[in-house]
Amino acid sequence: MKIRLTRWLLLRMVGAVCAVFALYWALLCFPQPFFRSSVQADNLALYSDQSFAPDAGKKILETVEAKLAASPLYSSTERHSAFICNASWRQRLFFNRNYGVGGVNQYPLTTNIFLRDAVIEENRLVSPSGNQVPGDRTLDYFIAHEITHTLTVRAIGSLRYYKLPQWVREGYADYVAKGGAFDFESARNAFLAGAPEMDWQRSGLYLPYNLLVAYLLDKQQWTVQRLLESPPDQRAVEAQLRDSGSR
Repeated sequence: MKIRLTRWLLLRMVGAVCAVFALYWALLCFPQPFFRSSVQADNLALYSDQSFAPDAGKKILETVEAKLAASPLYSSTERHSAFICNASWRQRLFFNRNYGVGGVNQYPLTTNIFLRDAVIEENRLVSPSGNQVPGDRTLDYFIAHEITHTLTVRAIGSLRYYKLPQWVREGYADYVAKGGAFDFESARNAFLAGAPEMDWQRSGLYLPYNLLVAYLLDKQQWTVQRLLESPPDQRAVEAQLRDSGSR
């Protein structure tokens, strides 16, 4: 009797866990009821839990699409949606254990991406300090960055994606998201000078990873497929970059 009761309780617990996971998966896939304002541009959509100017949102999506279209991994037939969580409780709900970061990608559970509070009319994400994120890391940058992660996983599969070195995984997303705003020569000079922003551990920026990816794709004429399927050692690429800068 005791064994049967224990098994029954165990099955109930497993069932409850599965039910919670299924509900959370459904929430990630269909979060639209929690976001009252939206705009769409072709296969991209932008949602927010606060009202925003539709023209400003559409302009951001058009910029995102132009950046993504430069990647051979992008297809205009695949739909992507970005959800701006201005309320902290929404960030906690949709970011889960990643609460506090700028944005999260929940693929393969969903192609939806979630970002923290933003000022859409100014194309700016708002940092945890309450200030707008400055420089070339615009709101469209964050959206394109997170969507590029989805494109990468789709291209090479989940297992190979999570085996990618961080500098390739984040560097390629940064490369696509920065688009024409990335200045290779300035970044290389900063790298050679040992500037703080070129140390990810100190700055938290993906700029050094972007530089390495740009060096291989733009200067060494690597294909994206080669980069993702046969990523070289980070230190070897850094050594090549230093050598090229001393010539």
